[in-house]
Amino acid sequence: MAHDLSPCANLDDDGLLRRRMLGLALASPLAVVSGTAAAGNVPPRADSPRVGVDPLFVRNGLTQRWQAAMGRDLGWQAQWQAAATAEVLSQLEAGQVDAGLFLSTPQADDLDRQGLIYYRQTIATAPVSLLGPPDDVAGIRGEKDPARALRQVLLAAQAGAANWVQPPAGSPMAGLMTQLLAGNAPQLDKHPKPARDNSPAYELVPRPAQQAGDRRKIWLQDERLQLQAQVACSFRSRHPGSKLLVTWLGWPVAQAAFRQVPGNWQGRPSNPAAGRRP
Repeated sequence: MAHDLSPCANLDDDGLLRRRMLGLALASPLAVVSGTAAAGNVPPRADSPRVGVDPLFVRNGLTQRWQAAMGRDLGWQAQWQAAATAEVLSQLEAGQVDAGLFLSTPQADDLDRQGLIYYRQTIATAPVSLLGPPDDVAGIRGEKDPARALRQVLLAAQAGAANWVQPPAGSPMAGLMTQLLAGNAPQLDKHPKPARDNSPAYELVPRPAQQAGDRRKIWLQDERLQLQAQVACSFRSRHPGSKLLVTWLGWPVAQAAFRQVPGNWQGRPSNPAAGRRP
């Protein structure tokens, strides 16, 4: 029996999609056998989609957990290719990968508007912390507004009173700063004064990327300080498994991984109908 998994197929019917996935799994050499799942380290099948993935999803074991679950639920496993978000999006644009897992950024918005990526979904959020030295050298103690706190840190760094780690241009964190400071960014000199000492630098860091040995103080955490974890398909590739993967990442079996790894990932609100067996 043929399984229509083309990008044009109607995958909104959860029951129909589940039956298609179950049929694909039973026809696969990676299918469940005698109630036990295929081994998590089984190599991807030739028809498994190539998926670019930001290292933030790899570091804390998310992709590893998904890989094991895919073998059981889909009958195949994604071919992960780790790369920074900007590179993942460039690969999607060129059709070098079939799907991509990346962090929210204006670059993704541009590709979406141009129709070069499609079926873009937000599958979770990654909280972001403003870290800095234990001493309040930037004068932000008690500040609750992320935009005002960032502005004060930037001004302190400009005056040489604090160190600041500027996110790379075009990065998800740079995009978050632009969004927060829209219309209120300080006018800074091109050549700020050097910091007076070697005190730890202020920096915006996704909580899933925070290092256990980092001794800097968390100065601010706020619901406005977050990056979205997103997934999309490549228009130039149109691999039949890529749209299925995007749908699957919103299902409870995939969403559960966010609660099982460190980093305070916030998955999508649970949908009781999603992934329900017919």
